[in-house]
Amino acid sequence: MQIPFNSRYRGSKARSVWFLTVFLMLGAFSGTLPAQYQKKPPDFGESYTLPTPVHPEPTADYLRILDVALLALALGLAAWLIYKSRNRKGMILLSIGCAAYFGFYRKGCICSVGSIQNVVLSLVDPRYSISLSIIAIFFLPLLATLLFGRVFCGGVCPLGAIQDLVVVKPVRVPLKLDRALRWLQYLYLGLAVWFAGWGLHLAMGSWNISIGQRFLICDYDPFIPLFRRTGPFYMVAIAAAFVVAGMFIGRPYCRWLCPYGGLLALLSRVAWKNVHITPDKELDCGLCADACPHGAIIGLRADRALCFACTRCYDSCPRHKRWVALKAGPQKRPAVTAAAPAYWEGAARTWTGIAAAAIVAVSALWLLTTYIRAHSSIPGEKALVESLVEKAKTDAEVQKVLQPELNRQHEAGVARRKVYDRGGSALLISAGVLLVWLTWLRPKQGAGRGAPAAILRYLERPPDRKKTISRKSSDDSAMVV
Repeated sequence: MQIPFNSRYRGSKARSVWFLTVFLMLGAFSGTLPAQYQKKPPDFGESYTLPTPVHPEPTADYLRILDVALLALALGLAAWLIYKSRNRKGMILLSIGCAAYFGFYRKGCICSVGSIQNVVLSLVDPRYSISLSIIAIFFLPLLATLLFGRVFCGGVCPLGAIQDLVVVKPVRVPLKLDRALRWLQYLYLGLAVWFAGWGLHLAMGSWNISIGQRFLICDYDPFIPLFRRTGPFYMVAIAAAFVVAGMFIGRPYCRWLCPYGGLLALLSRVAWKNVHITPDKELDCGLCADACPHGAIIGLRADRALCFACTRCYDSCPRHKRWVALKAGPQKRPAVTAAAPAYWEGAARTWTGIAAAAIVAVSALWLLTTYIRAHSSIPGEKALVESLVEKAKTDAEVQKVLQPELNRQHEAGVARRKVYDRGGSALLISAGVLLVWLTWLRPKQGAGRGAPAAILRYLERPPDRKKTISRKSSDDSAMVV
């Protein structure tokens, strides 16, 4: 039974328009909530003009805690809706809620995507103090991805929620073009990391170019003008272009540009759980591939790295709709395994991943411990120096104490700088090795060596579903769709 790719969206066009209307109303009326820049400024006289604010005001501590708690709650709710409830309508409501709060109300500042830059800058510059809330906002979606796949993309990320809600009549992007464009997000990730940490400084004879450290992701986020309802004309035009393109191309920014999405795509390959289109047994009818606007159904299965967990395929699946058991499941055919590699090769591939993951964990713990200690001691040290400076103006004995204290704090700062340099380098290098291992060096199923079988089960690459899928058995094809 063949259904055209866009046929499912013709019947649901009215629902899509209704959801889009509700979503835009939430964005329009979100300005009535207690947001930023609503305090009445003092009167400086008629000749004074207030400057236009560019960045949001600093948030209170309780609001940061609330943001982290709501992010964790939304991730847990998304996982429950995807795996336990299998509820597409619930995911739509969650997307609207997250876009309304994290996007329009919080002005897009609770952003795991942009937090990449804060983390990088804290690793390369010890003078930059990153808050624990930003650390949590950066790591919570990564942890959720390791457990449940890309649930953050499914309905929590406000950037993805906007694009998911405006899809009306998607077209299929050629597979080769889609795969080529997906490399842009890793190029963007590399540029964002480099500019956040070091900037760009080039000198070639008389020609010089110098660009300081910048947060490229924040500067060119196409959805910030929507969330804040203000911005330069070119950014508003880019935002409009992405929204219009999102009506016909499923999540163009998420698929091809989002740097955080590139990290989630790599981590989702080793996730504990991933999306299964049917609740029990696959039918291989192909309806899910026609319904997916993101090109994430490869070989009639949801690809671990490409699937955004939007749950659209659930509504297209007869097995999900009727929730009935077939008489007998498909017989498992013996897997065709290649010749076992040499022991040393399997052991090297296995222990490369183990060593890289261990170094990532140790270096991250080292950096976090150093940061917490510095975060708790630096304010007291600064207050002590300030008090000594005031007393030294009138007391010569205090001057003798002040200089040794300044030297001690300087030495402590140098020691922290070494920790950040070494720990940050170890973390970045080991993380890069781990990503390479996940992509190319990870041993295939049955090829791992040098570790207990219980550990190898999680380390080895699962079989390629695209090569093992066969035609459904005759008893499955007898089912009336």
